[in-house]
Amino acid sequence: MNLIKTILILVGIVTLLVGGFCAFQAFSGRMDVSATGEHGTLSARLLQGTREAAVRRASREEATQLPDLNDQDILFEAIVGYQDMCAACHTPPGGSPTAMSRGLNPPATDLAWAGANRSPEELFWVTKHGIRMTAMPAWGPTHSDAELWPIVALITRFPDFAEADYGNLLEAAQEAGVEHHHHHDDHDHGHEHEHEHQHHHDHEDDDHHSDGHSTSRMSTTLSVSPR
Repeated sequence: MNLIKTILILVGIVTLLVGGFCAFQAFSGRMDVSATGEHGTLSARLLQGTREAAVRRASREEATQLPDLNDQDILFEAIVGYQDMCAACHTPPGGSPTAMSRGLNPPATDLAWAGANRSPEELFWVTKHGIRMTAMPAWGPTHSDAELWPIVALITRFPDFAEADYGNLLEAAQEAGVEHHHHHDDHDHGHEHEHEHQHHHDHEDDDHHSDGHSTSRMSTTLSVSPR
């Protein structure tokens, strides 16, 4: 009994010392919290493991709703949405890193890698809920699930993209007049219907006035098909 008691006392003392040291480091201002600083190997692995396990567990509740990217309207909405919401941090295939993406710590995930190594449910959960204490925002408060799933579907196709595919698709979507918008509340719904009505007329005008070069570009940029 004396041995067990001694061991428990020693464990308690060590715990207090370690806890006190951690508290001193945290509240004395000695810890580097800058984005230019680096995590130690142990803390980096701990944070990464915690994040991956949490996302894997939470995403089990998500039901896959990947849309068909053979639908040109969905594909164009996805590429424009990605460009507006994601590209500044997550460099798209064939793109160049931005000043913002270079300054992130932890760095933004390579989504071509994530598209091949993460499930659609995990990608959707992170897109919707974000990751705390990183630069990854939660898009769920401002966008519906139906608006986020096409972007997730696009990310799952990134591993198959040739270097020029993203730029060609984005250019085709912009030539078609597609703009990023969301309809999270009733006001946005009304604006959305107005935009769709105007967008329909714009398309009619484009059909009457577009030349063969534009039509050819759009047809050749849709060669990436969903899995």
